[in-house]
Amino acid sequence: MNPKPLQLIASACIASGIVAGIVAGIVACLFATTLFFKHRAANKPIPQIHLILPVGSAIQGPPPTATHTRFPDPNAIVHSGPPTMFHLDPAHRNRSPFKGPSSPSLEILADLKDPIQTSPAILPDGTIVVATMAGNIHGIRRDGSTAFTSNLQSRIYSSPLIIGNQIFIGADAGSSKPPNNKGKFDCISSSGKLSWSLATDGDADTSPTLTPNNTIVFAAHKTLYSLRTDGTVLWRVRANRKMYSSPAVDSDGTVFIGAQDHRIYAVEHSGAIRFAVNVDADIDCAPSIGERGYVYVGVDGGSVVALDKMSGALIWKTAVNGHVRNGLTVTRSQDVVAGTYGPSPQVVCLNGETGEQLWSFRVPGTGALEHGVHGSPVEDIDANLYFGGQDNAIYSLTPGGELRWKIGTGGDMDAPIVLISDGTLLAASDDGKLYVVTDK
Repeated sequence: MNPKPLQLIASACIASGIVAGIVAGIVACLFATTLFFKHRAANKPIPQIHLILPVGSAIQGPPPTATHTRFPDPNAIVHSGPPTMFHLDPAHRNRSPFKGPSSPSLEILADLKDPIQTSPAILPDGTIVVATMAGNIHGIRRDGSTAFTSNLQSRIYSSPLIIGNQIFIGADAGSSKPPNNKGKFDCISSSGKLSWSLATDGDADTSPTLTPNNTIVFAAHKTLYSLRTDGTVLWRVRANRKMYSSPAVDSDGTVFIGAQDHRIYAVEHSGAIRFAVNVDADIDCAPSIGERGYVYVGVDGGSVVALDKMSGALIWKTAVNGHVRNGLTVTRSQDVVAGTYGPSPQVVCLNGETGEQLWSFRVPGTGALEHGVHGSPVEDIDANLYFGGQDNAIYSLTPGGELRWKIGTGGDMDAPIVLISDGTLLAASDDGKLYVVTDK
């Protein structure tokens, strides 16, 4: 340890014999103490452990010692209740009210045989709703038994939206060729029966979102739809190219969505376009709306941007060196957490006000630009983070980005992980299995 900062402290304190000296001594003490702690922090090694683990094995990380202390905002809006839609709430902040596991134990709840790339949702009776790439909607009970299976006969990339006992979900156009390649948006009962189906202008593979007016918004191909829960279409808004991100909805009903025409659209609840801002790259990432008056979105150009939600003015743009897709997390501390693709995939945390990088956590990659972390973590009540990677593993990080634990699975983890009331993580995988992670 370098003793110089301590000598400065002692010298300053001894010299403070009179009032002016006391003031000077206090200033000197504070300055020297700051130097001391900066010196110590700069020389403190921070271990990182990255292992490829077999299914069910786990490694416990170091104790939670965040390098950046970010205190939760007491006014932060937190989703309440079980997960019923993509990223938990219409603003897509991904804040859970529940506490996640600290010492993980992994089990397979159900083997659905087909790849899963969407997050599970929970019906009022506790049934877990999971959609697969084979077009099946499964209802899985907590004991792993099947409550129902309904086949939509097309690939499903859309996470289900649950309103009461109804399940709303979109599906691709399947193998049809233009001009008959219509996708569809379906309403299914809690018993798996089809209630109604709406033909769409193409693949309906964005996750639907509930609005404050109890209407539903989703995108299919180039079109953003607003409809009632009975399937009646209220309005449509078209972009120049495909919309592939789940729309986020503000408390006033304004819808934010990105498109592959490089634009972020803000659409009023009436269907009028407030703005369409060009960010110079494809947008496949679902926007998230924070409490600062900003809307955040990740882009394929390898950056995260923040826009003023009223005017569309650019607030900041931060490079994160990899495609950002699927979604973001806005934490209780008002920071923005993103997962990135390669060549060096990572989870990165940015200051929501300034865009400054607060921390990053590197995930093993292959060097490929299309390999990495597909989505962003869910945040639990203690601000710990949980996410899956394409290295066949589930991770938990502290609020400061330190590894808490890592546990291996049997396939890529592209689907967002969800947390339920008893502290169980539900993690759907490309290997077709629905995993549960509980405390040992």
